[in-house]
Amino acid sequence: MVLPYTDAIQQLVDSLAARIQRSVAVDDQRGSLIVSSRHFGDEDKPRIDVVLSRRLPASVAEYVNSFGIAAADKPVSIPGNPSLELKARRCYPIRDHGRLLGYVWLIDDGAERFDQVVGECVVQLSVRLRERSLQVAEEERRRRALVADLLRGGEDSARAAGDLVGQGLVGAEDEIVVIVADAAADFETVAAVVSEATGQGGRDEPAVRALATAVGGRGTVLVAGPREVDRAAARLAEAVRRGVRRRDAEGGGVFVGSSNPGRLAQASDLLRQAVLAAFAAAELPELAPVVSWRDTGVYGPLMLAATASPELVVPPEIAELGAGGRADSLAHTAEVFLDAAGDTAAASEQLMIHRTTLYYRLAQIENRTGWDLKNGRDRLTLHLGLKTRRLLDSGIPALLRGEEEHRGSS
Repeated sequence: MVLPYTDAIQQLVDSLAARIQRSVAVDDQRGSLIVSSRHFGDEDKPRIDVVLSRRLPASVAEYVNSFGIAAADKPVSIPGNPSLELKARRCYPIRDHGRLLGYVWLIDDGAERFDQVVGECVVQLSVRLRERSLQVAEEERRRRALVADLLRGGEDSARAAGDLVGQGLVGAEDEIVVIVADAAADFETVAAVVSEATGQGGRDEPAVRALATAVGGRGTVLVAGPREVDRAAARLAEAVRRGVRRRDAEGGGVFVGSSNPGRLAQASDLLRQAVLAAFAAAELPELAPVVSWRDTGVYGPLMLAATASPELVVPPEIAELGAGGRADSLAHTAEVFLDAAGDTAAASEQLMIHRTTLYYRLAQIENRTGWDLKNGRDRLTLHLGLKTRRLLDSGIPALLRGEEEHRGSS
């Protein structure tokens, strides 16, 4: 799809290139190619690569960005780098009232002689790129709304699927994977990380698309493609965890869940898998901070059962142990003890109590529930019941009920 104003930008670039007899390229603020002129024998391998793939290889992008072009308000000369097969070039930042919109690039070791004429073109380009950025933002808003409608289910989901396919954003036969970050991760941060992660790499990357949106206040990503979608989604889920954590000023933990691969018609079910996987990653210490639905093991079916019929999977005896969130409750003591696989030394250390006190509490747990903590089945029943109640006390059931209500009213 040719975005509005791209033709006008192309005309300005072609006119400048003809005037100075040098090739000209314009990138957006993320370093993705918008347009380029014909070459005059001055091209190098990175320029050819970016014309073919619309983006620089990561190693080249890292090199040119190291010269501070993102913060510059004046032209910056980039020395050649033979190891990257990169010729010397000059970068002209395009700004609108200080806001970075993109860059003009010339490949030339003495491009300073063109500064005046290029500067005149940069002024004109800033107007066009400002218009383009507004249009891109509106297109992004509509795209996010479509993806959210797809994932929520119901009649809107079928319509959204048709629109996404019709716009070429997703293939009708594509596999999809849904990625969800935990509720503490800001959606815009997740979207920025996804944009950065998918803007790197070369032409050998799998042909997948990653579309970010927000569902239930959570940063959510739809990954779609004809092949290797689960592998690409696994890499992207890990990139989201690292990227969000890097941008988090408080440096807190970030937990991410991903679904199994599926089809567009299964989108709402895949969203549920990803949401519950993210919950499992955050709440079950034995799991990694990035968890796929298949890696939730027994917890996955348990969580689905809990949201459907909680009374069937939370034994009434658990109510006798008090609120699980209180540090001095028997429920908390039981959960820590069972998480430690019955290791009393490790459990007493984590609870910061004497081991004698722990033995006393464990005896109380057995008396109140009637279960024997030396019996494997009783321990499993208690452990799963405690984890399930933690799930039911979280915001996940409300989110899932909201999805059902939305589906029912569509």
